[in-house]
Amino acid sequence: MRGDDVTGYDTVPYTIAYAAELVDDPIGFEWHAGQFRLSYLPPRPGDWVTPPAQWRGEPAQILRGRVRDLHSKPDKRGPERMRKLNTRRQWRCIDKLLCQVCGGPATDPETGLIPWLLAQTVFEGTGENSGRTNAPPTCWDCIPKALEQCPMLADAPIQCTVTSVKPAGVLADVYAPGIARAGVLTAHNAFVGWDWHEFHHRALAVAQVVELHGMQLVKQPIRRSAAAAAGESPQR
Repeated sequence: MRGDDVTGYDTVPYTIAYAAELVDDPIGFEWHAGQFRLSYLPPRPGDWVTPPAQWRGEPAQILRGRVRDLHSKPDKRGPERMRKLNTRRQWRCIDKLLCQVCGGPATDPETGLIPWLLAQTVFEGTGENSGRTNAPPTCWDCIPKALEQCPMLADAPIQCTVTSVKPAGVLADVYAPGIARAGVLTAHNAFVGWDWHEFHHRALAVAQVVELHGMQLVKQPIRRSAAAAAGESPQR
């Protein structure tokens, strides 16, 4: 690992941020559509994300954490920061079902199943075969590498296939208006559902969260060309 904050990888995962990508622009509250909402100061049109269609109808969008995307510019991005996610690449991997390690398509083209590798700390069960996570999928080819090198996966990792994915919400830092409309942090890395409209104007989203459905455990990583051997339903 070439970074100075974590060691162990010989490959930097696609979703990991680099030093020059991190942004520390000021935030505060502005008056918008009849209420205060969290905003970068000054704001930019692309700062906010809109809830998926089934949860629209409310005026509040969610402010998404600013970050640069310099992945394709190794001469400008600086050293990796293994404890930091690049919010935009994490979002892209979730939206397009890309592997969080290599950035390529994760869906098995033969079975249509999506391989997912989860640390216990980033998974919350919501049903017998479903659960929420902010971790993007991991393709079959990258699973062995991730299991070998990622410290978060050292304790009872969940290796599974998924049949479908639904939007759930975001992980966000939640703020309240303070003196002179400054933001006062009230919750860190809290789940905010897309239907929790009362929190949208106070949230700074740092990662997208999805609900996985049709989860089936696999006992060991298998290559993309092999059919997934399903086992027990994941429980937590």
